[in-house]
Amino acid sequence: MKLAIPEFQFRFMRRAGNVIFPGNFHPVGTQRDAEGMIERALATRAHTPEPGEGGLWLIVGGSGGFGSAARVALAVDHGAHTVNFSFDAEPNPESNNKIRKIGSPAWHRNLAIERRLRAMGLAAHSEKVDAFDPVARAAAIEELRRRFPGQKLAGIVWALAAPRGLDPRTGKTVSSTLKPVGKPATIQTFTGPEGDEGPKILELAVEPGTPEEAVGTVWVMGGRVIEGWIDALLEAELIDDGHTLLTISYRGGPLNAPLYRDGLIGLAKADLEYTTQALSAVLDRAVGGKAFAVEGPAVITEASGGIPGVPLYMALLLAVMGDRHEDPLDSMRRMFRDYFFGGAAEPDAEGLIRMDDRELADDVQAALGERFAALHEGADFDLGLYERFMAGYARTRGFGVEGVDYSQEFDTDEICEQG
Repeated sequence: MKLAIPEFQFRFMRRAGNVIFPGNFHPVGTQRDAEGMIERALATRAHTPEPGEGGLWLIVGGSGGFGSAARVALAVDHGAHTVNFSFDAEPNPESNNKIRKIGSPAWHRNLAIERRLRAMGLAAHSEKVDAFDPVARAAAIEELRRRFPGQKLAGIVWALAAPRGLDPRTGKTVSSTLKPVGKPATIQTFTGPEGDEGPKILELAVEPGTPEEAVGTVWVMGGRVIEGWIDALLEAELIDDGHTLLTISYRGGPLNAPLYRDGLIGLAKADLEYTTQALSAVLDRAVGGKAFAVEGPAVITEASGGIPGVPLYMALLLAVMGDRHEDPLDSMRRMFRDYFFGGAAEPDAEGLIRMDDRELADDVQAALGERFAALHEGADFDLGLYERFMAGYARTRGFGVEGVDYSQEFDTDEICEQG
C-alpha cells in the first residue's frame, strides 16, 4: 500500500491540562532520525571500539528518549551488544487504520537503530515485553538465555516510563498520575495559535491526587518492578560480575516541583532512588556490582507534549540554555564517558548521578524564574519559542527530519521490512 503523511497532526486537550495529543507519525522520518543519532555519534566518537568490547547490555524501555539514546551511546562509543525490552505497537498490515497499519514511532526507531548497529558487527535485538507482567518477564529471560548462550549482562539501563502497568498483587492494571500532593497547584502552559491569534498563556488548577492514585503511581514509576527483574535475573544467573544497573528518571527543579518532586510522581521517584540504593547493596553482595539512580535533564521526548506544563517549561528552558542544553543522546554519551568506561566522575552526596546539573545551575534557574514571573493568564506567548518546541516535539514523531520528502508516498510494506 502506498501512503503519504505530509504533516504532523495534533490537538490540545484542555480537560487533561491542555496537553498535546499527537494524531499521527511518519515512519520514514522516524527511521531517518534514529539513523541520524548513530551518524552523529560515529562522527564524534573518541575511538573505534571492537564489537562486544563493552559487553552485553539490556535496556528496558530502549525504544525512545533516554533509552534509545543510552543504547546508541553504549553501542557506538563503547562497542556494547544491546538488547531492548519494550512494549511497542507493531505494524498491523490488516488494519484499515493507516497509523495502526504502520505501527508506532518506537517500533520504527528500534528497526532503524538495530539495522545500523548490526551492520557495524554488533548484536542488537528487541523483544516486545510487558515489563510489569511476571509471566512475560520469565519468557523474556528465557529468550535472552537462548539468544545469547553462555553470556551474562554487563549492565542494565532501566529507562521505562510507562503510563500504566499490571499490578500482579491484584491482577489489575494501575496508572501513574501527574498530580500534586495534599493541595491543588496552579500550572502555566500555552495554547496553540487559533486563526489570526498566536499562542497564549493559560493557567490551570490541578487537583491533588488521591491515596489510590499515589499507590498506583509509586507502583508504575517506582522501584518495585525493577527489584523483581534483578531478583529474577540473578536467579537465572544472567548478571555478570561487576554488573552496573542504571535507573534513569527526572527529578525536576523548583519551577515544576508541584507536579514533580512535590507531587505524586515525586513519591515514585523517591521510591525509585531508595530501591536503586538497596539494589546496589544486593548486586555488590552477589556479583560485586553497583546500581546508580540517574537524574536526567528535561528533554523533548514523545511524552513531553502529554505532561501538563512541560511544553511551556521546555520552550523557555531551550531559550535560556541555548547551546548548553543536551538532548538525550548528548546526555547519555556524557554520562557513560564521565562516570563509566574509564571516567572518574563521582555521584553526588545522595549517591545520584546528576545529568540535570546544567539545567539546575543557579544562573539557568534564575533566568527561568524571571521568565515565568513575567507570564500571566491570557498574555501572548512568543511564537518563535512555541514553534521551536513544536518542531522538536514533531521530530519525535518523525516530522521535520532533514532529507525526508514529506510530499512523497512510501510503501507501507517496504518501510516495515526488518531486513
